[in-house]
Amino acid sequence: MVDSRTIVSVEHAQELAERALLREGTSKETARCVAKALVLADCDGQYSHGLSRILSYIGQLRGKKVNGYSKPIPQEISASSVKIDANGGFAYPALDMAVDWLTACCIQHGIGVASISQSHHGGVAGHPVERLARAGNVSLMFANTPKAIPAAGGTRSLLGTNPLAFSCPREQLNPLVIDLSMSMVSRGKISNAAQQQQKIPDTWGVDKTGNPTTDPNEVLKGSLNSFGGEKAAVLAMLIEILAGAFTDSNMGFEASSFFDADGPPPQVGQLLIGMRSTLFNERFTDGVERLVAEIEKDEGTRIPGAKRFDSRSRAISQGIEYPSSLIESLSS
Repeated sequence: MVDSRTIVSVEHAQELAERALLREGTSKETARCVAKALVLADCDGQYSHGLSRILSYIGQLRGKKVNGYSKPIPQEISASSVKIDANGGFAYPALDMAVDWLTACCIQHGIGVASISQSHHGGVAGHPVERLARAGNVSLMFANTPKAIPAAGGTRSLLGTNPLAFSCPREQLNPLVIDLSMSMVSRGKISNAAQQQQKIPDTWGVDKTGNPTTDPNEVLKGSLNSFGGEKAAVLAMLIEILAGAFTDSNMGFEASSFFDADGPPPQVGQLLIGMRSTLFNERFTDGVERLVAEIEKDEGTRIPGAKRFDSRSRAISQGIEYPSSLIESLSS
């Protein structure tokens, strides 16, 4: 049976999410922060990181897999580096703290790095770097996630989908945002397909015996395919080291799932780097615009991030379409 759809405003979606999280045991600040991040993902068309996650978040709150009252704890290592302990809580408050700290650091020192440890699902990696870019910085984010794809040449899930995001300012336009995970599609997208009892392309993943399948439930038991074969798997390993070992967090094969209440807290990590865009070149955006203009000369090309901003504008003016069952469950 196909679920009916309901359109709600951005503000109402955030209110529903906040109330649901507060009912399950979070601080007001955490509820607001998490709800805002999830709804912004839906605004941008990144539904696998949006309100579809909230029921699993609630399950993890109930199972004490994530602490809704934790506050991130910062420790300045040097003038341009900070270590933030997410303290077993949601990643979003720690990410907000990192962005605010890096914004101030880049003004003063030109460059800064923030590590986040003992963390949880970081949502859309493009959002923190976009905020840094809007403050005038070139920015990078690396995040490791629970195991989902094999290492280069392997067959068993070992590395996370491990998103990498980059953003930089443009001249009087939205920032350039590049946001990609190392898998063909996100695990959340496959989980959504499973929830809605939909088949998926057999290129997205394999079952636990290593065979291609169109059943999302079998892929969730098996492995996701990396987007670029062994090269993407090697890049996932690089990100695993930067976001896991470097931040003193669990590696992907050590972390529990983001999707259920089983096991201990995942305790993964995120690493953010900010650099003032004019640090070495006062005409930085001139170079970006020359590159963009040259790319756009070829018919059919598109600039990364443009689609998300178009989707965000529509969502703000027209609302967001959700499965009616999800809205009903959050309203009860």
